[in-house]
Amino acid sequence: MSKVFGICNLHDSPHLAKLTEKRTIGTVSFLGRYGLMDFPLSNFSNSGIDRVGILVESSLHSVISHVKDGSIWINNTKTGIQRIFYNENVPSPKFNTDINNLLANFSNFQKEAADYVIVAPSFFLMSIDFREYLDKHIASGNQISLIYKKIDNADQEFLNCDVIEIKKGLVNKFSINRGGNKEADISLEIFIFNFQTFVNLVNKSRDISTMFNIRDLVNYCVRYKLHDLNAFPFDGYVAPILTFNDFVKYSMNLLSYECRKQLFKEDWPIYTTTHNTPPAKYGTKAKVNNSFVANGSIVKGTVLNSVISRDVIIEEGAVVEDCILYSGTKVGKNTHLQYVVSDKDVNFSEIKDVSGEKDQFIYISRGANI
Repeated sequence: MSKVFGICNLHDSPHLAKLTEKRTIGTVSFLGRYGLMDFPLSNFSNSGIDRVGILVESSLHSVISHVKDGSIWINNTKTGIQRIFYNENVPSPKFNTDINNLLANFSNFQKEAADYVIVAPSFFLMSIDFREYLDKHIASGNQISLIYKKIDNADQEFLNCDVIEIKKGLVNKFSINRGGNKEADISLEIFIFNFQTFVNLVNKSRDISTMFNIRDLVNYCVRYKLHDLNAFPFDGYVAPILTFNDFVKYSMNLLSYECRKQLFKEDWPIYTTTHNTPPAKYGTKAKVNNSFVANGSIVKGTVLNSVISRDVIIEEGAVVEDCILYSGTKVGKNTHLQYVVSDKDVNFSEIKDVSGEKDQFIYISRGANI
């Protein structure tokens, strides 16, 4: 296999309201077990890509805490490596781009001497084998490729994402999805570059704009016809986590086995950091239905249609339905929660009924006492 360097790009990502106020989107907990960045990192690993860089825009501590030494996603620890790239010298947030991050760490990046670079974001959740797309890219003879998803609900989903116009298998134009059409070809912001082409473009970007990001650079190449850009379709399941409501929606949708089996494949594991916690413990009066319950949790009450993270305690008589509870949450006796997202270490004890709306979950901030 050709030498490939994978880039998990945490820049240029959507904000999920309070969920990403003190953590980067890549470390947002999903389904009680995973971080969102586990999906692209696992796709790299399963595709045989063992040398990976993580471009961190902010909240560096949360990334380091989550990935640790990166060995979870590395098949061969003798030849593989996971690097964290972070730009400490940013004059203002507008200049905190993925390209400026790369340039600040360019000496380490150039040492890779790979043949190709694959860039993937953390907010489009999918199981994708990069090898078949790499083969198509190489066969095409072109220097840059993009992977996209054809959708028929663009008026409701993937809003503000890049729409591509395709002619003869090549990207002819970029635009923004404003929800005006149902059908659209949406860029998944997965790019394949010949390594030296990528290096040259990143260097060239400073002559164009010091505020450019990789998306801008690819768009520029198409607009000024610097390179032909292949457009390769992805036919599998994609969960776009672009807003807080998307986070809630797909967390709830994936409680369904029919939905879940489209994202989680038997031969395509999604790896994540493990914790030395015991299995979940259930009391004699516990009732659990259609829910994810993570290790370390203690359930003595009722849990329905919910996502329960590690070390959550639900006391006897408590009812938790249609909720997402982050690790360390405690739900006191006879407390009722519905349509709630609780961040870490929330304690529900005094108020016995806390409810949002089906289409507007209430968010409880980290460490709050309710």
